[in-house]
Amino acid sequence: MLLLVISLFTLGLAAVEPVREEGLSVHMLPDRVAKLSGKHGGFTVDRSKPALKTADEVITHLEGLPKKTQANGIWVVTTHPTSYSEEETQKLESLASLGSAKGIPVFTCRASGLPAGWQRISK
Repeated sequence: MLLLVISLFTLGLAAVEPVREEGLSVHMLPDRVAKLSGKHGGFTVDRSKPALKTADEVITHLEGLPKKTQANGIWVVTTHPTSYSEEETQKLESLASLGSAKGIPVFTCRASGLPAGWQRISK
C-alpha cells in the first residue's frame, strides 16, 4: 500500500505544469528594432546586458540557473511575426527544437496576447 501511495505521489509530481514566474523569461528583440539603438537583436534576458544571439546561448544561460528555474522552462515574449526576418524566425524554431531535444519546456506568446496566450512550442 505504501508503495502505491509513493508511486501515485511521484506520478503527480511529474505531471506538474511549468510556471512562467519560476522559469526563464526572455523577450525576442527583432534585429531591426535593436539597430535603432546601435545594438543587436536576439533573446533579451536582462536589459542591462546584450541580447543572446542563438538558441545555444539561451540554453547555456538556462543551464547555469537553479534546477527549479530549469524545470520551469523558457518563456519567450515576441512581437508581431512580421517584425522578424526569416533568420530570426529560424532562431526561435531552433530554440524549440533544442528545448525538445534536452527536455526543456519552451513557450511563446505575443506581447499582445499576454497573459493568457502562452503556447508550448517544444515537444
